[in-house]
Amino acid sequence: MTELTGRNGAKEVSDSRNSVFTAKTTTRIGTWNVRTLHQTGKFEQLLMEMSAYKLDVLGVSETRWPGQGRYNHEEGTFLYSGNEPGTVDKHRRGVGILLNRCATNALISWNPISDRIITARFKSVHAKVTVIQAYAPTEVNNNDIKDRFYSQLQSVLDTVNSHDTRILLGDFNAKIDSDRRNMDSCIGPYGSAIQTNDNGNRLIGLVSVTGMSIGNTFFAHKRIHKTTWTSPDGRTRN
Repeated sequence: MTELTGRNGAKEVSDSRNSVFTAKTTTRIGTWNVRTLHQTGKFEQLLMEMSAYKLDVLGVSETRWPGQGRYNHEEGTFLYSGNEPGTVDKHRRGVGILLNRCATNALISWNPISDRIITARFKSVHAKVTVIQAYAPTEVNNNDIKDRFYSQLQSVLDTVNSHDTRILLGDFNAKIDSDRRNMDSCIGPYGSAIQTNDNGNRLIGLVSVTGMSIGNTFFAHKRIHKTTWTSPDGRTRN
C-alpha cells in the first residue's frame, strides 16, 4: 500500500483491493462520541467495541488527539484530525474515522479538514463513497461558532464529487422530534426528542438543501441506539 499527499492536503492511498460498499456485501457503519481517547486504554476499548458490533467504519467524536495523522494497528487503520500540537486547545474536540482491514483496503484518500470535520473516500463497484465525520458545537455555543461550523461543513459537502455516494456521520448535538411537516423526505417518523433544538433545526436545514436524510429517524431502534452522546450523570442523551 502506498500513501501520498495530494492536493488540498488530502492523503492519497493506492491499493488494488476492494471489499466494502458492494452490492454483495453488508457494510456496517457507526458513529460514537467517546468523550476522549486521550487516556490509557481508551483506544483499545474503542477497538473492542468496534469488533463487538462488527463494524467496518466507525466515525469518532471528541478524540482529543492533537494534530492530524494515520495510525495503523493490527485490525486496520485510524484516521484522525485534531487541534494543532502546542496550542491551548490541543486536547479538546477532535474527530476520527476508524476502519477495519476491509475498509482500509478500499480507502482511496482522506482529508483532515479541522478538529471538527474529517473525510475519507472509498472504492466500490458502482460508485465511490465519501464518508464525512463531524462533531458539531454544543447547543450552548454562540451562533457565530455554529455558523462557522455549518458553513465549513456545507463547503465540504459541496466539494464531494457529484458521482460519489455521501455518508455524513457524527455527533451534531442535535435533538430532533417526530414533526415531519414538509420535511418527510429528510426526517423519518422516529425522532427521539420531545422537541427539536437549535442544533436540530440547523441539521435539518443542512440535509434539506443537500438532498440528504437523517437516517436514524427512519428506523424504530431502541433510543440507546439512536443517540451518540450521554451526559456523565446519564440524564441527557443527544
